[in-house]
Amino acid sequence: MALKLVEVIVLGQALRLNVPEEQEDILRQAARTLDAQVSEMKERTGLIQLDRVLPIVALNLSFELTQEKSKNSQIEDVLKTRIQQLDHSLENVLAR
Repeated sequence: MALKLVEVIVLGQALRLNVPEEQEDILRQAARTLDAQVSEMKERTGLIQLDRVLPIVALNLSFELTQEKSKNSQIEDVLKTRIQQLDHSLENVLAR
C-alpha cells in the first residue's frame, strides 16, 4: 500500500499527513466536514474559543459514529439470522 503525503487545511492549520493513496479523497472530505461542523457549532452556540467548541464537535461526531456502529451491528445480526434460515432451508430441501 503506497503512502502519499497529503496536505489538508483543518481549522485554518495546514496538516501534512501520510495516507494510503486510495484514502486521500476521504481524508479531504473528513477535513471539510470537520471545518463545517466547527463553523456550524460556533454559530449555533455563540462560542468563539476553539477549545470550547471542539469538545462539543468531538462529542457529536463520536455520537454519530456510535449510532452508525450500532446500526451496522443490527444489520449484521439480521443478515446472520437470514443466512442461518437460508442454510437451514437448504439443508431441509437437500435432505428430501
